[in-house]
Amino acid sequence: MTLAARTVHGFHTLLTGLGVTFKQIFKRNVTLQYPHEKPELSKAYRSLIKLKRFDELDSHDCVACMQCVKICPSACITIEGGKVDGIKRKRATLFEVDFALCSVCGLCIDVCPTDTLEYSRLYDEAGYERAWTYDLLAEFREEEPAFRERQRVQEEQEAAEKEAKRLAAEQAKAAKEAQASKPPDAPEGTT
Repeated sequence: MTLAARTVHGFHTLLTGLGVTFKQIFKRNVTLQYPHEKPELSKAYRSLIKLKRFDELDSHDCVACMQCVKICPSACITIEGGKVDGIKRKRATLFEVDFALCSVCGLCIDVCPTDTLEYSRLYDEAGYERAWTYDLLAEFREEEPAFRERQRVQEEQEAAEKEAKRLAAEQAKAAKEAQASKPPDAPEGTT
């Protein structure tokens, strides 16, 4: 290649590069100044798991069934729980997940019988320690005594309503039996 051809080729590539730069000057910026601007996450974004807060309970609904522990391929979930005084259902007392081991596969979410597990919207998962074990019940600890009291009162009301229905059914049955055992009235004019 001659000197003139190389010079023309050099100017051509320079103008091509400047053309790309010139086109990008007028386009909208896509750079996000991360710590100051929060990213918009899609609805399909999947992050670490968390316990779902149910509005009707104002708490989680984990019954410590251990199905998520059994199905977890990473063996990163630890649960303890049992019967609580005054409540019929079991309740989780410890729910820890080691997110350093978790592969965010979602099997625990799929297998949960009470649908109390879901993906969180946490996008900043950077950490400064190797220990990355979280107690998922921590946000519910302060409200747990109030929840237990509400559940106890609700269960007592349901038991009282059930007993009232049972008594009403017994009274109706007794009245029906009394009506059936009473001799029929003789028609008038016959003696």
